Amino acid sequence: MSGPDSPTLTPLQRGQRCRENGRLDEAETHLRKALAAEPALLPAWLELGLVEQMREDWPAARECFETAHALDSANPQILNAIGYCWQREGKFREAIAPWRRAIKLDANYAQVWQNLALAHEHFNELAEAIECHQRAVALQPEDANAHRLLGMAQLDFGLHDAARKCNARALELAPDDPQAHWQRFFLRALEGDFPGAWTDYEWRFKLPGRTTPDVDFKIPRWAGQSAPEGTLLLHAEQGFGDTLQMLRYLPRLAMRVGRVQLCAPRPLLPLLENVPSLNEVFPHLPQTPTANFHLPLMSLPGVFGDSLETFPNETPYLKVPPGDPVLPPKQGTRPRVGLAWNGSGAQPLDRRSLPTEALAVLRKAEVDWFSLQPEGGAPEGFIDLSAQLTDFGATARVMDELDLVVSVDTAAAHLAGALGCPTWLLLSFAPDWRWLWTGETSPWYPEVRIFRQEQNEDWRPLIRRVLQAL
Repeated sequence: MSGPDSPTLTPLQRGQRCRENGRLDEAETHLRKALAAEPALLPAWLELGLVEQMREDWPAARECFETAHALDSANPQILNAIGYCWQREGKFREAIAPWRRAIKLDANYAQVWQNLALAHEHFNELAEAIECHQRAVALQPEDANAHRLLGMAQLDFGLHDAARKCNARALELAPDDPQAHWQRFFLRALEGDFPGAWTDYEWRFKLPGRTTPDVDFKIPRWAGQSAPEGTLLLHAEQGFGDTLQMLRYLPRLAMRVGRVQLCAPRPLLPLLENVPSLNEVFPHLPQTPTANFHLPLMSLPGVFGDSLETFPNETPYLKVPPGDPVLPPKQGTRPRVGLAWNGSGAQPLDRRSLPTEALAVLRKAEVDWFSLQPEGGAPEGFIDLSAQLTDFGATARVMDELDLVVSVDTAAAHLAGALGCPTWLLLSFAPDWRWLWTGETSPWYPEVRIFRQEQNEDWRPLIRRVLQAL
């Protein structure tokens, strides 16, 4: 087979070979040469669009595909590519239009139905998303991923029985698919099916795109055995909130192992310096551990085989570090309430965060509002504490001076719960597994009161319920 530099190849062919070999600048040079000679050369515009996609220059890629579409307006694949570029730019509404046109040209284009479904999910248009996923499943009845994606939309819509059936079919078609096992864990966990759900939870280490892969230590994983002379290395693997949630297990661990080490993100360390059950805390995993065993932190509930009735939930299990008062002296009897309204943004579809315009009504409450967002940007009427929230130890001192913490599902809620602070948790209609599907209380944090968004409602009715409760 001729290489990309073969003199027998046309500029188009050379450009294609260079792109396939990852030589993108050379590919563009050859393709531009081909287009200079023949501006309406459709394959060259398509190849150039693929080059720009590989560079992740989505506007440039879209421009190439739109030029190709002008040359071949009846090609649904080109419309699909245009929609994909809009999606990668984060403009899902713009992506829907070319995908709809592609479906008109080819109603059996399963990939486009799936793309449309995911775009509708982005806008919480779940009925429309389910309909599109169902079309994709009808066209690909043996595709495990199509069944799994339909089940995810059904789960978010509250159709648990239907979601379970889709998940079962996905696992039947692909029994070793980690995403299907993760989905089954999520279904079972939301319904409180513990300890049965924990086995599927361990599939998280095989999920594609995972940012915190399992470690490859030479020491064995701890399986819960008694080791009074041994040392256990715990390592954080997910977000700040997950780490804070699992620290409740430290007293139990102290009864089974001699020493406990913890590797945790640096902003948490000031909070953990004086935890009695921790013998050593560090921010980076050691290349050569001195421990006898290790365990990912989020695997603790599974190792202990815990159920809703046996989760360790005595609070506070973390203490406020010593330090000077942060807030000004309290004036009068108005309660001081802290609010965290934004998640970290780390989730691909983050339904946790409140739009700032929905917060305006809270100013009607006879309370003094303090913003608990470390990145700042407090709305009007909220005192911005971001300069004081330098780490989780400092944030804990702030919370200790508040009468109430109100938070969406983010690390602030876990910190307040771990400190035993009165906490109100604001949950979207599609909650994370740890908060269960229903209920106003949490098996993890007795002081937490849950306010749940209803299906098909925005955040404003929930905010009004919070205002009424205040």
